[in-house]
Amino acid sequence: MPLINPAVQQSLLDLAVFAQVEFEPFKNVTAMAGLRYDATIFFKQGDPNPMTESKLLIKTNNSLADYNNIQPRLQLTWDVQGRQRDIIKLGGGVFSAQPVSYLQLNNIQNSGTIVGSIDVSGINVPTPDFVSYRNDPSTTPGIPKGASYISTTNAVSDNFQVPSIYKLNFSYNRFFNSRFRAGINLLWSKTVNNYVYYDRNIVDEPYFRLSNEANRGVYVPANTIPANGSTDWTKGRKSTELGRVLVLESIGQLDQMAVVIDASMKIGRDGYFTISYTKNDTKDNSSFNCCVANTSTFRPVVDDPRDQTVSYSDDQFSDKLVVSAATPTLRGFQLEAILNGVGGTRYSFLVGGNKSINGDFVLTNDLAYVFDPNGVNVPKAVKKGIQGLLDNPDVTESVKNYVIENIGKVAQRNGGINPFYYTIDLRLTKEFKISKKHNFALSADCFNFTNLLNKENGISYNHGNVNLTSMVGFDQATKNYTYNVETGAGRKLSTAGGTPWRLQLGLRYSF
Repeated sequence: MPLINPAVQQSLLDLAVFAQVEFEPFKNVTAMAGLRYDATIFFKQGDPNPMTESKLLIKTNNSLADYNNIQPRLQLTWDVQGRQRDIIKLGGGVFSAQPVSYLQLNNIQNSGTIVGSIDVSGINVPTPDFVSYRNDPSTTPGIPKGASYISTTNAVSDNFQVPSIYKLNFSYNRFFNSRFRAGINLLWSKTVNNYVYYDRNIVDEPYFRLSNEANRGVYVPANTIPANGSTDWTKGRKSTELGRVLVLESIGQLDQMAVVIDASMKIGRDGYFTISYTKNDTKDNSSFNCCVANTSTFRPVVDDPRDQTVSYSDDQFSDKLVVSAATPTLRGFQLEAILNGVGGTRYSFLVGGNKSINGDFVLTNDLAYVFDPNGVNVPKAVKKGIQGLLDNPDVTESVKNYVIENIGKVAQRNGGINPFYYTIDLRLTKEFKISKKHNFALSADCFNFTNLLNKENGISYNHGNVNLTSMVGFDQATKNYTYNVETGAGRKLSTAGGTPWRLQLGLRYSF
């Protein structure tokens, strides 16, 4: 609910200086060296909030600025023996990003002095009369009598730095003749100071731990959790006079390595064949890039929402294959094909039920505990549910493997591995020459061609995050949650996706 409605405007200064030089340090070796400097400052900051500063020592009017981004780059190219047949490249450098403007808008709009929220329930909820509100805005209820309000606050940490990426690459290309080339490319990168928001108004240590779920913590008192298990995040605050205090901190990191093998061949006058295979590995401690601060807290966690454990990234894939080919033009006809395939994308097991296990604000970021179907103290219904998934032929092997690898543990973030999935697209064209400068071209495209041949082909069985269990209650005696197993988790029919085959006709006139 807006308390004040000022025009939120931003003004910023971007400063960049870049120098580059090219030279030949040795025979057949060329070098390109560069040095770049970037600085960015937002002149408008958030309003000072005395409450966050006095209660949590967090300033809401810190400058979102970074002045120390010196970025050297170097690339060496070696034409072995000067024959233009064996080309070796080695390069690396530092690359810094500019602060995202929307993040600064978060800090201005949500300094705790502009926008607030109220939490009322039952008979205290006012009956809305939207017609009256539109006709006479003064009739809007505002803050109901006796209700208090709190603000979700965004701030910038004292040690803010823009993200920087350190990159290295090595490539070797062999030109066998004028028609055939093959190469390999090794890539490594490390991102530091990546964007992460953390809620700093959560108690540092959990109030209690779940004895039947590997002792993971809960950040609200057990006596505040009702029988249905719905936790109240406000009971876990450091300061009851503040709402969520999301601070932008520069502690995100990402590590990526890849090997790319590719080759290309020219066929006839205008035909070709290319193939590229990538083996990749990407891990991070947060896949947040932009923009609303709250979305940074959606990262699945074991218990502590400020957990910085590195695991596979949301952007991870292990294998990618791209093959494209075209026949030489014959009597104006040319057939083209492209295969796109990717495997090893990742997903997580989560707890469903729209309730928070760890007691934080977010209802969808709790990693599921995988109960042992042979466990002594595991409820019979849960045992039956887990074993039912393992025995069900309609459940994907990916989900079964993820279950087996995490039995007796909280599921690893992005520990689920999707299988390889590919599609084949075809394109047939026919050109008609009207004159030297005027031409017509007819085209027919078939997307996901294998699905046209067989409806069982060209289908993706890749999972997004899967609700393995649903929390249905809380036992005050044992201080543990009770669960149902989602019997539909990982079923092929509910997972099947992708785009069905499509035909597309086209006509092009050129002159």
